[in-house]
Amino acid sequence: MDASTGLLLALQLVALCSIAGALLLYLLCKGRSGGSGRLGPGLTKSVLVTSADTALGLQIAIHLAEKGYRVFAGLRAGEDSLAGRLARGWASRREGSLLVPMELDVTREDILHEAAGEVTKHLPAGENGLWAVINTAGVVHVGRLQQQDPAQWEAMLRTNVMGVLRVARTFLGLLASAKGRFINIGSSNDASGEEQVCYAATRWAVEGASQALRLELKPYGIHVVTLQPTGLSTDTLFSAPKETGTRPDTPTSTTSSECSVPISETMEYSTCVLYPSALKTIEEALSISNPSNSYELTHKPDSWFRRIPSLRSLKN
Repeated sequence: MDASTGLLLALQLVALCSIAGALLLYLLCKGRSGGSGRLGPGLTKSVLVTSADTALGLQIAIHLAEKGYRVFAGLRAGEDSLAGRLARGWASRREGSLLVPMELDVTREDILHEAAGEVTKHLPAGENGLWAVINTAGVVHVGRLQQQDPAQWEAMLRTNVMGVLRVARTFLGLLASAKGRFINIGSSNDASGEEQVCYAATRWAVEGASQALRLELKPYGIHVVTLQPTGLSTDTLFSAPKETGTRPDTPTSTTSSECSVPISETMEYSTCVLYPSALKTIEEALSISNPSNSYELTHKPDSWFRRIPSLRSLKN
């Protein structure tokens, strides 16, 4: 056997060993993730949060980005809004941030289709779809039925119910490609109180729509999940991030509250809505291979938020 033939055989043997090793590694990783019932480690999944305009949506978007998800944060008011600046500010302070702010309005089909196109463009090579869509968009107008303007009813129905249906239809293809999950904010006893007749109707409509979608989307491999915001008041559910004030005399600090977001060197806003255990529940709904139909986001008393350290100013 001459030298060139020996070299060729050696290269072929190395190639075969590499292929066999890669196949073995793939089978081992697949076996581990399947045995635990959760997604395999190190796999970045893409998630769309339909509204990061609210403190709730922004808190969820930032938390999931911190956990390694690629998060598309929908902004009805655009990237120049307060929430948009907060999202960009947070991302700019994290090297390799996976948070992608984008315009999204669940009441506008044209903007929804543009958003779907933007999501597709941002997906990395080899990733064909969205792992999850989390519907955090919503409107609430509190008032007695006989005193409310019907325009307020229409606004709640257009966003809370029709918005869910529009989002489901628009992102069906991307969810089906990833065999992902469609997550909605469901109802709770807190959404059935006095002066909330129409709002309660929209939440229970989402519950019914989610049950029907669960059957309709099952053949596509899509899970439909509802999150029950138990103990979370409706005004908190859709409130904007709150300014916490400035502390220009505070010494430079390298740490901050887990739900504080800076907008400048001296100003931060709070997105504290969900207790950490509720965020863990959302993680489970995303990570487990066969999620439950419904999860309860139990809300802790305000005393928990009072224990959070004061939000501090940031100085370079």
